[in-house]
Amino acid sequence: MRRWMSTTVGLLIGLSLTACITVNVRSVAQPLQETRLSGQGKDKLLLVEISGFLSGQERGNAVLGDTEPSLVSEVAEIVRKAEKDSRVKGVILRINSPGGTVTASDTLYHELLAYKQRARVPMVAHILDLGTSGAYYIAQAADRIVAQPTTVTGSIGVIMVRPSFSGLLGKIGVETAQITSGPYKGMGSPLTPLGDDERVLFQSVIDDLYGRFVDAVVAGRPSLSRDRILKLADGRIYTADQAKSAGLVDQIGYLDDAVAGLRQAAGLESATVVTYTRPGEYKGSLYAAPVVNIDLDLWPAGQPGFLYLWRP
Repeated sequence: MRRWMSTTVGLLIGLSLTACITVNVRSVAQPLQETRLSGQGKDKLLLVEISGFLSGQERGNAVLGDTEPSLVSEVAEIVRKAEKDSRVKGVILRINSPGGTVTASDTLYHELLAYKQRARVPMVAHILDLGTSGAYYIAQAADRIVAQPTTVTGSIGVIMVRPSFSGLLGKIGVETAQITSGPYKGMGSPLTPLGDDERVLFQSVIDDLYGRFVDAVVAGRPSLSRDRILKLADGRIYTADQAKSAGLVDQIGYLDDAVAGLRQAAGLESATVVTYTRPGEYKGSLYAAPVVNIDLDLWPAGQPGFLYLWRP
């Protein structure tokens, strides 16, 4: 019995070590390759995935050695690959994201808008579950926004989360001191209370970033006046019906409807819908989820930053 148990334990340990080695081997990202999703014809419509928390950081689990390039890096790679293919006649942004960092959202918007303008192709955004805050910002790069009947969108605005530990530290008898080169060098530190003057300074930054968001919506929603957008842009979320009534989306429909509309906008009778994937990823349909989607975990609470994010 003891010999049997020893052998069994040894086999289990061996399998575990083998599994660890296998996971680590997958850590090297491969170049993107084209994968057909649906349709037929020599002309192509490219589906681009915008999902999870929008960040410039690598995705996946670095501890397990299973990482992928950041979404910002991947989209930049996608548009440069698409630019070399004259048969790509339109782009579908498939969006399912609560938003993310201000810079990642703005960079993704810039890359997609610049590609659309250079390639002179139509672009449609299709929102699945979520297209809020930074994800809605990105959708402004498209010529048309289609929302699922069950979509939640909107949340136009900026948020900064600042935890405060000063009260807790005082209760347990811990004192902290900051030595700085100027009165505002340590502003926002969770170890000290937030002063009124610091709050004013932070608010000025948030107001500037909010203005940039509003500018993008004004450019992307030409049927709405700036005053109307400002009334809608108070941070609230909208259902698909509410967003359609407010003019924040153009159509309520499914991904097939978005594809049909894009094909029509491109003047095509038929087209093959393609996407770019890493070797080993399987995409069986238009609705295939991304392989690496661990990034829906929210921005770490202790990490400073300004966010275009809906975080209830």
